[in-house]
Amino acid sequence: MLNTNPKAPLTRSVAFLVGLSALGLGLGPILSKGNLFYTNWFGELVFAPFAIIFGLLIIWGALFKPEILDRPQARAKRKHSAK
Repeated sequence: MLNTNPKAPLTRSVAFLVGLSALGLGLGPILSKGNLFYTNWFGELVFAPFAIIFGLLIIWGALFKPEILDRPQARAKRKHSAK
């Protein structure tokens, strides 16, 4: 995780660009050849609609819910009282 403020404009714009690239990776093979799969850098098949959904979720998080980009807070430990 990045140690940065998720509401900062730079963090949100980088997340938006990452989401846009994931969206492009999913839409590219569908629009150009009509394929539902593409190969990633490792030679494995990727289901293109999953890349589209993943990209849209990142873009949505960057635009409307920037706190999703933040690191999860440490859970508060419960203190049990001994009786």
